[in-house]
Amino acid sequence: MIDLFSLLKDTSAYKAIKNDKESGKLSHAYLVVCADGDFLSDYLKIFAKLICCKNSDPCGNCRACRLIEEKRYPDATFYPASGETVSVADVNDLIEKSYLRPIEGDAKIFVIEKGDTMTAAAQNKLLKTLEEPPAGTYILIGARSEFPILSTVKSRVKKSEVSAFSDENLFAALKSEFKDEEKLKNAISCGDGTVGSVVGFYSDEKLADIEKFAEELINDMQSSKNVLDYSLKADALIGELIKEYKSANAGKIPKEAAKSPDALKRYCLPVVTEKIFSVIEAYFRDMLCYYEGKENLVFNAERLSRVKSAKGYNAASLVYALDKINEARKRKYFNGSGAMLNEWLLFSILEGKHKWQK
Repeated sequence: MIDLFSLLKDTSAYKAIKNDKESGKLSHAYLVVCADGDFLSDYLKIFAKLICCKNSDPCGNCRACRLIEEKRYPDATFYPASGETVSVADVNDLIEKSYLRPIEGDAKIFVIEKGDTMTAAAQNKLLKTLEEPPAGTYILIGARSEFPILSTVKSRVKKSEVSAFSDENLFAALKSEFKDEEKLKNAISCGDGTVGSVVGFYSDEKLADIEKFAEELINDMQSSKNVLDYSLKADALIGELIKEYKSANAGKIPKEAAKSPDALKRYCLPVVTEKIFSVIEAYFRDMLCYYEGKENLVFNAERLSRVKSAKGYNAASLVYALDKINEARKRKYFNGSGAMLNEWLLFSILEGKHKWQK
């Protein structure tokens, strides 16, 4: 079992809410923003335990902690009650229950796990309760991003953001669950600092194929002709990743996205291209550490050994390439053609090599 508490307890978000609890100044409502959507529900349960447990940190053993973990604590209600979207009906239920006295503890806690799915109507319905909450009522709103949350809601809550975890902390928390340490290090270096991304890369059967593609283009891409060749290879790899994603998420893909191959590609493209971007970025990041004489910061020395002698790179070209990868991340949401995005990024990497080549 992954030790999520060991990761969360060192974050500024956890420390802030813990400090509020210890000083007797708990906010009536918190917006917990966390990009680690696959584990957001688990983090919210830890925050709920923190508020309800009599100890300074959640003990994990008291009745409140145990029942919150199982979502059966009488004074803790989780939303959405059903489905994938927090509805007006969910908010009406929250408002009604907020006026009831606690059954076992000193307070009632309401956990909105998918706050970024709340409709505008549901958010507006919640405003009065956020403005004038009944005594002893605490609301936790979890969201992958704060952007879907109305400004009128954000102005009435205290924001706590769970930032990306360090590679070292992720390795310490996950190594007991994932026994292949070299594979785990690869997954962490390719991930985005979230547990979900690491677990995804660790279990991804296509990771070796992505790494092979990254190493070949880093070592061999020297001209515009190479760019076109590698763009075709990238498009073929994207096709394989889409098949893998479709198989792994059977029944979860919206009907509109599954109605045609083109619609499926548009839906999956941001997810699968991110995998490729992350792997290339991990190589470039370690190469940059090497070129800057910071080998102690290299996360995967074995993988670096296969690309550190690649021709045409220096620190400036690597910084340029990393910047272009981040720009590609933004473009992927507005570019329906994976081939065009691939070509743009590969030409940009080649441009950087030539621009700063000695």
